[in-house]
Amino acid sequence: MLIWKGKGILSVLVLSAVIFVFYKILPADYEDFSFVFGFFGAGFFSWYFGRKWNHEHGRIMIDKETGKEIELKKDHSLFWIKMQYWGIIFTAIGLVILIKTLS
Repeated sequence: MLIWKGKGILSVLVLSAVIFVFYKILPADYEDFSFVFGFFGAGFFSWYFGRKWNHEHGRIMIDKETGKEIELKKDHSLFWIKMQYWGIIFTAIGLVILIKTLS
């Protein structure tokens, strides 16, 4: 079961799409590299767009009872982890797969 907020599901969709495309493009001897490219591609996508979307300014609302300002922002996350941090996780997994593939 996937749990996401906002556009967080795009991290998994990009990961799946890039792995699928490179699995079809690369020769059979290099099929393992499709996972490396997939995790690196999804890592860059998640880091770049996660930072962009999660740092947007929200709407400022004023609480009628207290008079304090409250900022309402959208959250883009997957399994309660913000998208930009999935970029780091995906890149680390890609590095592990790359090291295991090359050795």
